[in-house]
Amino acid sequence: MNAARLSQGRRIAWPMLLAAGVVLSAWQWHEAMESPATHSGHTHLHDDSGKPARLYAWNANQAARVTLLIPAQTQTSTQTSTKTSKVQVPEQTRTSAQTLMLQRGAQGWHATPAVANFDVADFLTLFSHARSDRILTPHAGESYGLNPPALRIAIDDANGAALARMDVGALTPDGLGRYVQLPNEPHLRIIPNYQTRAPLAATMQVNP
Repeated sequence: MNAARLSQGRRIAWPMLLAAGVVLSAWQWHEAMESPATHSGHTHLHDDSGKPARLYAWNANQAARVTLLIPAQTQTSTQTSTKTSKVQVPEQTRTSAQTLMLQRGAQGWHATPAVANFDVADFLTLFSHARSDRILTPHAGESYGLNPPALRIAIDDANGAALARMDVGALTPDGLGRYVQLPNEPHLRIIPNYQTRAPLAATMQVNP
């Protein structure tokens, strides 16, 4: 009789333990995916799950204005002298800044100037969950494409408060990441290239 009761108790206990395990695993997965590792702006390098932590503690629906800026740049090239083919004459050309402003309104997002094939909502969903793969100390004499940056990203909420500021630099040697810098951080970060690919492409459509 006791053996039968023990067997029945085990049959009841196992499903309960399995269900509890499933619930716990689901909760841990949700926390790892959604919760930033800090209570304010920037986060730690890794979260409790060991993954790179989210850089920001805001959600996409908080964003009301996105400003994408390619700063003015001076480029130096060499031209062959018309008097002699042996003399190389340095020539500087300056490109003007390109700015794309996106504002959230009652009918959705409005871009100034208009651009094609840029879904700002998708970008914000991705960017608000941006994670830093690596942190590195910059070497003297290396610009990492950040002086000036290839792109400046500024995101504000409806009250004009800053949600994100990021300078986007050059591709890493493997082509999978980009060097970026956040305000008031002396070090650089490497984030996946796909996180900034769409805004870079959109800003390149803007006529200088």
